[in-house]
Amino acid sequence: MRTCSVVLALAVGLAGCEGGAKPTEAKTGSAQVPAAPKSVEIFVDDQAVGTLAIEQIRLWPRLDMLVPMAARRLGTWQAISIKGKAAKVTEVNQPSSTHPDLVAALFPGEGGAPAFGMFDPVELAKKAKPALREDSITEIRIKLAKNSGRGENDHQGGEVADPAQLKLTIKTAAGEQIVAGTKLLETPRQPLPGEGNEPKGWPLSLILDHAGVNKYERLLLTGDRGTNLTLEQQDLDPKTSIPFIKLNRQGALRFRVYKKQGETWQAGPDLRGLVRVEVLK
Repeated sequence: MRTCSVVLALAVGLAGCEGGAKPTEAKTGSAQVPAAPKSVEIFVDDQAVGTLAIEQIRLWPRLDMLVPMAARRLGTWQAISIKGKAAKVTEVNQPSSTHPDLVAALFPGEGGAPAFGMFDPVELAKKAKPALREDSITEIRIKLAKNSGRGENDHQGGEVADPAQLKLTIKTAAGEQIVAGTKLLETPRQPLPGEGNEPKGWPLSLILDHAGVNKYERLLLTGDRGTNLTLEQQDLDPKTSIPFIKLNRQGALRFRVYKKQGETWQAGPDLRGLVRVEVLK
């Protein structure tokens, strides 16, 4: 067996690597079955960029954090090819477009063997069920779009936060309190206004209510880069306006106001990286 180092995995605190050995075969009665894979090789445009051992896969790492910085823009990923059981190859084309609310990650699957999944960010933070999965994988290949201009403004690696470490400050005349990311992740989500039954996030009123704040007429919201957004009384009428929070793919809170237009709800003002809500009145 040979050993190798995964330079990219060290960027997210993953130390050590074991890989390169071909799976051996184990006997079960008179039949022979392949042993579960012990590592996963990662390629970008057919260039090997690292090998991840099962010990690192048990940490549920995001795939975009395991590739070079230049390849971390999710919008530039033209395809992800995953080699799974019996050398079967599954391909996810244009993942950022076809699954705009999901992120790719590795995790321990059937029997603890390496698995690939496309996760809702909240489900990944909770180490829960992926929307798509492939078990017993040995190889992942990412193909980047060339000279297309696509994804230039998409998420860049290095900006991903751990949702469990989020802190949302709620300030009132009585003082400040913190809504921890772990508490937020435990709070059942609700669908976006007018968008079916799939739970996506939390109405701001629900978060404030959990914090014991149920009377307000004017709010000041602040993002992680100092950007502010003021909500007036007309923005807080649940019959015509629903301020809504969701966890985005960068692990930050994305805030948006949905306004009712006739029988439909339209997305209005938004704020990225919400970190603070202050009751002004």
